Amino acid sequence: MSKTREGVPGIKYEIWSDKLQKIYGKGDKAFEAVKKIDLRVETGIHGFLGPNGAGKTTTMNMLVGALSITSGKAKIREKEAGSVEARRLIGFLPQDPVFYDNMTGEDYLIYMGSLGGLRKIEARKRAQELCEYFDIFDDRVRPIGEYSGGMKQKIGIAAALIHKPKLLILDEPTANLDPIGRANIIEKIKEISKNVSVFVSSHILSEIEQMCETVTMINEGAIVISDTLKNIKKKFIGNTFQLHTNKNEEILRDLEKKDYIDKTWVREEDGSIQVIPRDADKLQEEVPKLILDHRAILYSFHIPEVSLQDIFMEVYAKGGN
Repeated sequence: MSKTREGVPGIKYEIWSDKLQKIYGKGDKAFEAVKKIDLRVETGIHGFLGPNGAGKTTTMNMLVGALSITSGKAKIREKEAGSVEARRLIGFLPQDPVFYDNMTGEDYLIYMGSLGGLRKIEARKRAQELCEYFDIFDDRVRPIGEYSGGMKQKIGIAAALIHKPKLLILDEPTANLDPIGRANIIEKIKEISKNVSVFVSSHILSEIEQMCETVTMINEGAIVISDTLKNIKKKFIGNTFQLHTNKNEEILRDLEKKDYIDKTWVREEDGSIQVIPRDADKLQEEVPKLILDHRAILYSFHIPEVSLQDIFMEVYAKGGN
């Protein structure tokens, strides 16, 4: 059975789409930016990845109702995307949010809360709670134009949360932030996800790996892969063994002579031996013997876990097919 937030019956997907399509222009000038994609996003934090121009922002804008849908359907917790009911469920931070620089952080949040249907007294209380949560309470009375990039991102996320949405959609939430600012935002997103589902796009794949359990990759408007990060890594597990001892040079010379070895080389970063075997079982049988023969100290022998960055580069090097 699919997970649900707050025990709400019948809510299987936070985001669902069927052949969702966006075409710009007409006739010979028509461009299909999103190619009839089927999204299935459950609770938690879901990463949405792809190179520039892949269709990520266009998809997000259709989901929040900022762009019309050419064909197909999309739903937010069973409500039609773009409808008033669906918009009330969503908090959205675009890639390049625009603020009223002369407004204070608190006044901006109150204004956004009023647009979200909150009474002014409720919006003020909620604004102050969010400013305290994001560690900008003392700065809430300063004009936003005086804020740092990190503070503006915090105000942007706070504005997306002001009306207590069920789903938070974030387009590049750590863009233009320094490492400390990025780490702070990531931790806040992880905390927020305990109560609100998050659909997040980021170019920084290590951040997605830290935050997300599930990921969708898109390229040229089409979904390339969508699954749990754990399952994706299983599909892309490498066949390169890494061997590291105190006598790497001697052992490498022996390995290069073996008929069960296809390729060997030394990893520049740490000097460890990289081995692609013709027969993996034979390699694993023989390595202990090599260690004993050379009276070497074994530091490590394993297949390194593939990273999301490795998978991304492999997928898009093949044209996303």
